[in-house]
Amino acid sequence: MASEIREGENTIPFMELIQHYNARLRPNESGVREAALSKNIEVDNCIVRADDYGSVLEHVLSNFVTIVTLNHEVGTLFVHNPPRKVKESLETVYSEEIEYRYSDYGKLSRDKLKDIYRNLNSEILGQSKCKKQIISGMYRLIAKSNDKPIVLMLYGPSGVGKTESAKSISRTMGGKLLRIQFSMMQSNEAYNYIFGAEHSKNSFARDMMSREANVILIDEFDKVNPILYNAFYELFDEGRFVDTTYDVDLKQTIFLLTCNFKSEEEIKKALGPAMFSRIGCCIEYDELTKDQKQTIVENWYKSLLDKIEQDEQEIIKDTDILQWFISNAERYDNIRILKSKMENAVFDKLAETFVIE
Repeated sequence: MASEIREGENTIPFMELIQHYNARLRPNESGVREAALSKNIEVDNCIVRADDYGSVLEHVLSNFVTIVTLNHEVGTLFVHNPPRKVKESLETVYSEEIEYRYSDYGKLSRDKLKDIYRNLNSEILGQSKCKKQIISGMYRLIAKSNDKPIVLMLYGPSGVGKTESAKSISRTMGGKLLRIQFSMMQSNEAYNYIFGAEHSKNSFARDMMSREANVILIDEFDKVNPILYNAFYELFDEGRFVDTTYDVDLKQTIFLLTCNFKSEEEIKKALGPAMFSRIGCCIEYDELTKDQKQTIVENWYKSLLDKIEQDEQEIIKDTDILQWFISNAERYDNIRILKSKMENAVFDKLAETFVIE
């Protein structure tokens, strides 16, 4: 968008345009000079960003074209991720003049799948069967004329690589992972988030529209109230999601769901047959072995040392922190807790040495 705006062109943000619109309605309250309201203002470009919609009242969305043209003659209007009402308002008036642009997400190919598999092997310890199943599940996206999303359920104990696998895939595909945590939502909050409430509120649809990569992780998918699963039927079947404000195209998207169940039967019972049937593959992550946990300890210890100063490194190397955690790694079932405990031990020692003394 920025590359299409020539130097020296008069470009205004949408919120400035709204200020002039409000001034026309309430001139005595606006602070805008009367001369500025007596005739339309010519501008080369107006930019409407996705975050702008949340700052305006509902009627602005329904009367978008009227508001844009009331005080201004705009050469080119750039509209980013418009809500459905804005899109419909524009299409009603300018159907023949609209040029649509879409995000160019990384495309899957056999070479890209090789990159994903190689990176999974280098970044995720163990879980060799899981990595092969992930690649197999994703392979169908490179089949001809396949626009449907894929849905993979990653299940097993906490802290064994499920979320890290999703992050690795997203990095390889070229963008930050969109991660949604259903465990953090209560029933009313989850309902409003998934189906959309006020246009100014955050929502599942808005988050998906702003994703950087075509990879979406929904953590603890089983924690949301089952009555909300019907919102996902069309999404997982057709790659389309519609809420009260947005209509989102999610064809060829990779959906990675996680849960902590121990078997497919438990997953099916919790999700119900209708939801379970829309999952392409359930992939079981195993507990990590003692050797794998010790390797994680060594790698995390090195990572911590890389983040601190040279004199701080010397202090930590003189302790038995590394050896203690190698010897006791098997005591930890959750790798996140293991990493956190080791990090606490390192910074406790540094605080005692350089601050508390």
